[in-house]
Amino acid sequence: MKKVLSVILACFLLGGALVLAACGNDAPTGLSGSVTIEEWLEKQGEGEDFTLTVKVVELLNPYYARVEDDSGSVLLFGLWEDGEPKAFAEKGVDVGDTIVIKNPVYNVFEDNVEMKECVLVEKK
Repeated sequence: MKKVLSVILACFLLGGALVLAACGNDAPTGLSGSVTIEEWLEKQGEGEDFTLTVKVVELLNPYYARVEDDSGSVLLFGLWEDGEPKAFAEKGVDVGDTIVIKNPVYNVFEDNVEMKECVLVEKK
């Protein structure tokens, strides 16, 4: 009888441990809140509601720029509005400006990782 109770107790404890371990996996794995370029690159832009604060360091053309923060740099394709990219000048953004952008999509174009389809939240 003691062996049966011991087996039942062991199964109960093991099952409880497995349930607790599984509950820990419910945490969101995507980006949220304020993130860095490094974090954005690691998660390949996966997330639902996040922002990045970046500095425009180079305009490559009216729609394409290199941006950076303390963790790295990346290319940025346009500042989107109504489903279309807008030129940086149209949004009043120039080299040296610090901007806050929301939910950029991770994209690889001509072997370069770029952010695209993000919305300008604020120019600081």
